[in-house]
Amino acid sequence: MNYIIDGYNLGHKLPKAASWLKQGDTDKAINIILNHVQAVLNGKGEIIVVFDGQAGPHAHPGRFGSIRIKFSRKPQTADDIIREFIRSHPRPEQWTVISSDNEILYTAKDMGAKIRTSQEFAAQNRSGSKQSEHSEKYDPGTVDVDAWLKLFNGESGT
Repeated sequence: MNYIIDGYNLGHKLPKAASWLKQGDTDKAINIILNHVQAVLNGKGEIIVVFDGQAGPHAHPGRFGSIRIKFSRKPQTADDIIREFIRSHPRPEQWTVISSDNEILYTAKDMGAKIRTSQEFAAQNRSGSKQSEHSEKYDPGTVDVDAWLKLFNGESGT
């Protein structure tokens, strides 16, 4: 299987990369994104990561290990490159498109490519399994109301 990935879209789903993107440091964000992709997909076919905009002053070369890196040039966007790639590829069924942009995912699916959301991919670790959650989800049924009332009000709820 081969992969084409919406780079910044994935970056916004990886907490460390998203933090660097918010600060405007795309070089650090790109390194985190590419390292995650390499850790999850290393040796699993052809991999292309597409980013919006031109490469910056400390830009990556056209490759990062086995990953090909592409940057869009205005007026074209990374989304345009991914859609055009899948539309024009003679065997789109050999590709998995990773993005959370519905238009890209619909186009990819219509052309026969496999799809995965950036959220799903961001949750994967090196072994390909989903990373465990660091925090448990809040379950209001497990709250000891009496204990909280005692703590804050000095009274029992009964």
